[in-house]
Amino acid sequence: MEDEHTEPESADGGEGPRQLSLLEAFDLVVASIPPEHRRRRDLYIVRSEIVGQEETVAEARQMIEKLEEVIKKVTSPANRIGTYLNNPARDTAHIVVGGADYYCNVDPRISFAKLKKGTRVLVNEAYVIVGDLGFETAGPVTKITEVIGSDRLRVGSEHGLQSLILQRSAELMKTTLKSGDEVRVDPNYRVALELLPHPQAREHYLDDVPELPWEKVGGQEQALQAIKDAIELPLIHEELFEKFQHATPKGFLLYGPPGCGKTLIGKATAYNLTKQLREKTGDDMKEYFMHVKGPEILNMWVGESERIVREIFSTAREKRREGYLPFLFIDEAESILGTRRASRYSNILSTLVPMFCSEMDGIDSLHDVVIILASNRADLIDPAILRPGRIDRKIKVNRPNKDGAREIYRIYLTNDLPYDGALAKEASNIGNAIERLIERILEVQFARREDNKFLEVTLRSGRKDVLYRSDLLSGAIIASIVERAKGMAIKRAIADQGSGDSMQSPAGISESELQLSFIAEFTENDIFPPADMTEDWLKLIDYDPENVVKIAPVRRDDQSKGPARGGVI
Repeated sequence: MEDEHTEPESADGGEGPRQLSLLEAFDLVVASIPPEHRRRRDLYIVRSEIVGQEETVAEARQMIEKLEEVIKKVTSPANRIGTYLNNPARDTAHIVVGGADYYCNVDPRISFAKLKKGTRVLVNEAYVIVGDLGFETAGPVTKITEVIGSDRLRVGSEHGLQSLILQRSAELMKTTLKSGDEVRVDPNYRVALELLPHPQAREHYLDDVPELPWEKVGGQEQALQAIKDAIELPLIHEELFEKFQHATPKGFLLYGPPGCGKTLIGKATAYNLTKQLREKTGDDMKEYFMHVKGPEILNMWVGESERIVREIFSTAREKRREGYLPFLFIDEAESILGTRRASRYSNILSTLVPMFCSEMDGIDSLHDVVIILASNRADLIDPAILRPGRIDRKIKVNRPNKDGAREIYRIYLTNDLPYDGALAKEASNIGNAIERLIERILEVQFARREDNKFLEVTLRSGRKDVLYRSDLLSGAIIASIVERAKGMAIKRAIADQGSGDSMQSPAGISESELQLSFIAEFTENDIFPPADMTEDWLKLIDYDPENVVKIAPVRRDDQSKGPARGGVI
């Protein structure tokens, strides 16, 4: 009979016996004892203690292995991060780490085909590439000053930094780059990684141009005719100008009091001129209206204002190359193009004005960029800007007279608005009814009577002129009058709905509400400056500043009894 204590064969099928564990050996001993032996129960108790000890030893072994792994991690050297440039030889990579170049080996588990120029790589203590981290998502940003060949870029020397030559990353090899573009660079300043979209600052000048035919600009017939002669004729009848060898203008100045439609005229010019060019050439041309407010350009940092001016003109030229017709409309032009006495930023203006002049000299004609300046105080703009060859046309935008005010009222009081009283009953001929309403309104507003007196101007000669409310009327004021009347009509309609009378007398804009709105516009302080602000008043009245000694609002008895409201005493 075979001995029942013989050790089994090894697990791999060999003939040699394998080493038994303590528990297995104990089980063999227990198995050799007859079941009826009295010591067998004691051996079972010992076996349970052996099982518990083996579990404790196994847990201790796992804990020791974890501690050894932690110790290995905290004592192992850190890996470096480099930038992959190329592979000069088989299984050899050219990398840059911390500004230093290295030729290093690559872990065989890393695929060379997946490594791209500009990607980050993980480098161990032996400077062997052991990992591919992909492209960096952050880093310094710089601006391209020159594109050199198909692989190299020269970046600018802004803020005192020297010029650098960068390589294109694999992601930029097929991207069209040009001077002025901004790119993100790797931390080692060796590779351009990403082309950044133009910052929003370059596009915030863009202003939408609505559908604005000349008929929607009321009360400015002379200014519109001058604009048409100066802008439309050279572009629409180009062959005649070439035949007569007549130079086309470069820029225009719209000057006059605020609220009289200078910006509106600029947008109408962009819309109508582009429309006529589309009809003449058949090209799908679109206007690009850049509405630049003068104070937006001023910046306290040296050279920053000049950079913004260069960027604005560069954007306009770029849009022209893309097929747009750019219109550069500079509002409040005296704030950035003024003489030294025009602004407290005299140090900035001393370099900003020459920069603007040099940029304008780079424009040949209206076919490149249409430049329109707008100002309330043209006398404060530097003469170097206004000379012929730069700003060739000066167009006065006057306050509307009675006929002009009639046109403006008619633009805002349209046929589809609800009207009150007799106008609501003349739905069959609402247009004539509105004309009669406007006529009655103008008779009151343009009347030379005591309650319409508004301003007293004392001249150097000693003469005193009285300006009436109609003398300070503007398109913006008329628009606000109509809006106020609409608000009153809405409140009245709400009140009628609450009382249940809306079905008997439907609310609408009434003549009395328009008259009350007219008075309110000249009483509140949201339009006119305080009485002691002579400089601000000179922007509103059409007088030579050298001849004005004093400006004072007309005082009335009913106003003198109570506190002054805003700038009206």
